[in-house]
Amino acid sequence: MFKAQSYGADRNPELHWGYWLTVNDLEQPPLLDEEGRGWQSVRQYFWVDHLGMKDGAAQDREEALEVLLSVLAAIDRQVVRIEEKVVDLFDDSWHLCRQFFGPFLEGRGLTEHGVNGSLTSEGKAVLKMLASTRGRNMAPVPIGLPVFRALDGPTADKDAFLREAIMEQCEIFAAKLAFRFARTEIAGKPAIKFTGPPVGDNVPLARTLWSMAFPHEYERDRLYRWLVDRIDRWESWAERIRRDGAQSLSEHLLRLRFAEGENVGN
Repeated sequence: MFKAQSYGADRNPELHWGYWLTVNDLEQPPLLDEEGRGWQSVRQYFWVDHLGMKDGAAQDREEALEVLLSVLAAIDRQVVRIEEKVVDLFDDSWHLCRQFFGPFLEGRGLTEHGVNGSLTSEGKAVLKMLASTRGRNMAPVPIGLPVFRALDGPTADKDAFLREAIMEQCEIFAAKLAFRFARTEIAGKPAIKFTGPPVGDNVPLARTLWSMAFPHEYERDRLYRWLVDRIDRWESWAERIRRDGAQSLSEHLLRLRFAEGENVGN
């Protein structure tokens, strides 16, 4: 394991990580390290040489480094000022944060005690480097939770148009059901409504049995996908509302969410 103080012994902790790279005046690639190896960027050098990662797709590397930057910034809160706690970044993936990311950061010499400790001198230097070398696509996105929102969503390729197409297909199928969830808006906010069969003699209107609003569309869409995966339970959930009220469904969905993976899907 790396020593927390080893970086400051032979590096200037006040400068960004990788400051020792030199420009290759003769040929490509543009940067040279102390052993004479060439690199396309300081980020590639950090990713491959220090983190020991495979030099694969540049997009995957940059997304991973943006996540690392957001976590380091959340821990430090000095170089890049944000208000989120690091656990907020991983919200429902606490096991990933505790069992992998924390030991990974400490093992690479970037933090003293996982995500709960402070940054080492090298961790601060890496934070400076990552914050000052962001790509053109990510530069407009504020460091922190917005990074996770930009890189996360119900589709792996983060394509908003593809996500919307998937949502529409789900809704077309669900529209055939007597009891169905549907995306909508409530007071100008993205929302989901659970409706029952239309009632009324002259102008039948669908009954709203349950609803929930969200701050952002991607959050609503992720829950909607989760609900569609359990479409066989919708009629039973409607019966639950009829018997115990709308609040009972909210409580039931919360229990299901925390008990996911166990045999409690009724």
